[in-house]
Amino acid sequence: MRLKSLKLAGFKSFANPTTFTFKHDITAIVGPNGCGKSNVIDAIRWVLGETSAKQLRGGAMSDVIFAGVEGRAAKSLASVELIFEHTQDETHGIRHELNLYQELSLRRQVTKDGKSDYFINGQRVRRRDVVDVFLGTGLGARSYAVIEQGMIGRIVESSPMQLREFIEEGAGVSRYQVRRADTEKKLAETRDNLERLSDLQGELKKQQKTLIRQAESAKQYQALNDELQALHRDDLVRRLFEAWQYHELKKGEHGKFSDELAKLEMEVTRVRRELDTLSARVAEGQWLKDEARDKYHNAQMAEQTAQHNFYTVNSELAQSDEKITRLTAQHQEALANIEHATAELAEIDSQLATIMPDTMALEQALTDAKQVLADAQEAWQKQRDELSVITQDKNNLDNRKKLAESQIARLKDAEQKWQKRSDALDAEQAGFVDAQQDQAEQKAYQEQIDNLKLKLDNLSDHDELKSRYDALSETVKTLQASTQAQEKRHAVLMGEYDILHKLVHTPIAQQNSVSSDDQADLQALPSLEHGLMPSSTGHQYAKVLDQFLGFWLDAKVTTQLNMATALTRPAKDGVNLLLKSGKKSDTAITTSAIAASDAIAKLPKQIGERLIRLDQLFSTPTLEIFGRTFLYTGDDVLDEMDTSALIGVMILTKAGWLIGSFGMVHISRFGETGSQFLAQKQAHIERLAVLEEELNTLEDALNADQKQLKNQLNLLEQTKVELEEVIAQKTATTAQLHSAEKALTALTAKLDADKIRRDNHAKNRQALDEEKQDRQKELNELTVQLDEYHTKLGEFAPRFEMANQAMTVLTARIDEANGLVKTKNETYQAMQLKFGTLSQSKTHAERLLDMAKNSATQTIADIEVTKKHQETLQEKLPKLEEIFKAAKISSHELKISSDEYEAAAKALQIAQTKLQDELTEAHGKFATAQAQSAQISADAAVGESRMQDLGDELLRFDEAFNLPATLAEFRANPNQQFIDHSQKREDVKAQIAKLGAVNLAAAAELAEIEARVSPMDEQIQDITDSMKKLEDAIKAIDEKTKSLFLTALNAVNKELNALFSKVFGGGQASLSLMEDETLSKADKWRAGLVLMAQPKGKKNSRLAVLSGGEKTLTALSLIFAIFKQHPAPFCVLDEVDAPLDDANVGRFTGLIHELADDVQFIFISHNKLAMQIADELKGITMPTAGISSLVTVNLEEAEQYLEPNA
Repeated sequence: MRLKSLKLAGFKSFANPTTFTFKHDITAIVGPNGCGKSNVIDAIRWVLGETSAKQLRGGAMSDVIFAGVEGRAAKSLASVELIFEHTQDETHGIRHELNLYQELSLRRQVTKDGKSDYFINGQRVRRRDVVDVFLGTGLGARSYAVIEQGMIGRIVESSPMQLREFIEEGAGVSRYQVRRADTEKKLAETRDNLERLSDLQGELKKQQKTLIRQAESAKQYQALNDELQALHRDDLVRRLFEAWQYHELKKGEHGKFSDELAKLEMEVTRVRRELDTLSARVAEGQWLKDEARDKYHNAQMAEQTAQHNFYTVNSELAQSDEKITRLTAQHQEALANIEHATAELAEIDSQLATIMPDTMALEQALTDAKQVLADAQEAWQKQRDELSVITQDKNNLDNRKKLAESQIARLKDAEQKWQKRSDALDAEQAGFVDAQQDQAEQKAYQEQIDNLKLKLDNLSDHDELKSRYDALSETVKTLQASTQAQEKRHAVLMGEYDILHKLVHTPIAQQNSVSSDDQADLQALPSLEHGLMPSSTGHQYAKVLDQFLGFWLDAKVTTQLNMATALTRPAKDGVNLLLKSGKKSDTAITTSAIAASDAIAKLPKQIGERLIRLDQLFSTPTLEIFGRTFLYTGDDVLDEMDTSALIGVMILTKAGWLIGSFGMVHISRFGETGSQFLAQKQAHIERLAVLEEELNTLEDALNADQKQLKNQLNLLEQTKVELEEVIAQKTATTAQLHSAEKALTALTAKLDADKIRRDNHAKNRQALDEEKQDRQKELNELTVQLDEYHTKLGEFAPRFEMANQAMTVLTARIDEANGLVKTKNETYQAMQLKFGTLSQSKTHAERLLDMAKNSATQTIADIEVTKKHQETLQEKLPKLEEIFKAAKISSHELKISSDEYEAAAKALQIAQTKLQDELTEAHGKFATAQAQSAQISADAAVGESRMQDLGDELLRFDEAFNLPATLAEFRANPNQQFIDHSQKREDVKAQIAKLGAVNLAAAAELAEIEARVSPMDEQIQDITDSMKKLEDAIKAIDEKTKSLFLTALNAVNKELNALFSKVFGGGQASLSLMEDETLSKADKWRAGLVLMAQPKGKKNSRLAVLSGGEKTLTALSLIFAIFKQHPAPFCVLDEVDAPLDDANVGRFTGLIHELADDVQFIFISHNKLAMQIADELKGITMPTAGISSLVTVNLEEAEQYLEPNA
């Protein structure tokens, strides 16, 4: 397979639909930075199933959708499609299902909500289906065939398990790993099923033992219960007799209380009348009392208001006197404060004038001392910088000396390690043995494999049988599908046939004797619609007949004239409901035939000849209305005809006019016209004929197909038996072949490993000798450097001593200057503090003086205002005193009047209470008598209810029981004697209780359990056999995986070493299994891989010390070695040549040329040398910001255009 094209639409910067076609082996994608080249790589990884948005340089999966730019709206969907074509010349690599497709289309699309859909050749599939298609091909979201930007350098730094995944994919074992995982899952599920089935079997056997005991108990219980039920019935009859006696007794007592209840009811009525009269008088007295109390309350409120106003004015006068006294004292205090503040200000001004000159002199002395200190500090800083330089130089020499000493110690330690490695190589060399015996055994295995393959080739009938079996299977499937479709078609047609048959052939039921007063009988009659059948002549007039009869289709049809008369309302002129628009359910039509009226004979001849009676247009039923209704077949309207003679006869025209003695009426006035019943019924009849013919044909074809299907199934079974025999022989031979190949692979791996060990031993010995020489040379150089460092350190002592002495002198000068500055500063600060204190005191004194002056002025104004308010209050006081006295007198008079009304109302309430007590007593007596009467009635009802309940219970025991007959027997013989079976019933209940809880369904459950337990042993054996087969399958997969992996590892190692030596001009590289103590000896091959690389001229094989270019070439050697072992359909490289210089780019392009015959290469590059090897250039540009476009250049065609101009 090879990549034919890549289609992008709405993916990242590719807003427009863009198609990349790949017609050549080598295609280069070029373009400036930021134009969207790497988006092509992201699209390929994304369509192959990448699920991590981070790996696609996004935050969410919806970020791959074009987000929009200025002037271009965002897309709602992104789509990428890869199209592969079959090249018909795959001669390398592992055969795979991918080669089964002539052309394979893989498409993935995503919407804004992040939901992805996958399609293979247009059919929607799961992501797992996509992964399965490409398993073992080297293609995948994170496979070695797609190398994104920056990934090539990370390959050599991959973990051992990540390196192993590359080799496994190259070996094609990923398919087997997926099958193994699925098999393990099935094995776990089967094991769980076995455990559940075993647990269920054990539980069912326990239940079986329990149910055997329960079934025996249930049998005993049933016998005792039958005896108990018989005793219970006898007791029920006895209790029914007692309930009947109790009911009869209570019925006799019920009549005694009727007269007493009537007398008590009259007494209650009399007392209630007197109470109502007195209640009216009480209400009137209460109203008078409330009115007098309201007047008294209003007078009280007026008195309290006048009293409050009088006392308020007196209180305000007293407060005014107090306020004037307080303000006078405040005024005197303010005058004293003014005098004190004036004297304090004069004293402060005097002190400030005294200290001002001393403060200025101290400030100048402090400035001079600070300048001296700054000069000393500057000189000290310069000397300190010089001392730091000397100290730094000395420290650098000390560090170099220590570094040289540590390197010398490291070299001595390396010498000891070298000796151990040398001893180990000597021991390894002593362990080498001769490989001739293994080579002979290898040859024998190869001969056995050739013989088995020859035997497999002789079993050639398998493919022919398989093809025949597949063809028969397809034929059977086709016949089954055809049979099912025919059966389904037959069922549909049969259903339609049954429905139409019922609609067309429903007979009219005959009603022979119906009661005319029973309205329900009307619903039981058949309707006209169900029995109406037009004749051959009536079909041509179906339209007008449909309109005429539409009103009567739901009408009921009966042969009883009296029934029709009773169920319909008679209308005048002998036309039964014809002109009435009543409900359909109120109409009825009789089937008794009547003769046509002589009135038809009186009509003009030209009209009479064109009349057809309606009963000639219908084969069934024969209705009264049909016998006296005629259809006029002419086209004229007959609007001038004399209708007075048409007594009991009607004429219907084709235009829809109904003519009779009542005149002319158009049938549209009936309100029920427009029906298509007759036309539909005719269509149903015609459809029935078609259906009968189709069903006959279909049944013949179905019988033929079923017979053919049976023959094909027999032939399929015979072919299956033959095929299974051939498959069994081929499976046995294949198993022997796989076993021999497995042994050969293991032996070959052993021989290859032994050869690699010998080669590695020689290389390691040479490397050790070179390492010893280099180490000795480095040790001599370090010894010379160490002597030089000792000499230079001795020269630093005098310079360091002089610098320290100068620092001491300058430090003393700084300390002296600091002391002088400190003394001057303290004196100056004290003077400043004193000056600030005096300034604050002066400000405070000035503020106090202003406040005292304002207070004195304000108090004088407040005294004047208070005196004026006091004069106003003195004028109001006499008038308020007079109002208060008048209100007090009025309140006293109204209180006396209110007390008198209250006493009168209280007397009436006492009389009312007395009558209320009498009424309550009368009510109590009446209620007591009524309750006694109700209790007797309830007791009688209880007795009757008990009789009914006992009768119902007896009816459940005996369906022939008759409660009225039994009660009549009790009335006829009221002195019967019954036996009480209570004790005997208790004895039987005790026997039942001894049985304990009884499972009546035990017998049925036991049979069900036995039916479930019987087949379980066979099921457990089947599951055990299935588990054995699954375990064998896992072992076979492991053996196959191991063989493929080790073979691929050896092959990749050879190619890796060869390619590495080629690109580096020498050196060596290898992949080896790491030592993992957690794995068993048999599973050592499952360990991770370690990559070692030693370029020519380098002593160390550690990858961490390689340069960026060396890491890139090493990674490319590994990737291309895998491609040589297992070429993927294509390889995509994103700027992998970025760390390489021109010489190494040439080596890189040489590798691509070497593999281009087997692998299709697509690479992104900025390097001109790399572009030169491409057959085609794909240019990515961004003419509009944020939107990528494609430009294609075919280099072969371009050269043809350039040659004529050269």
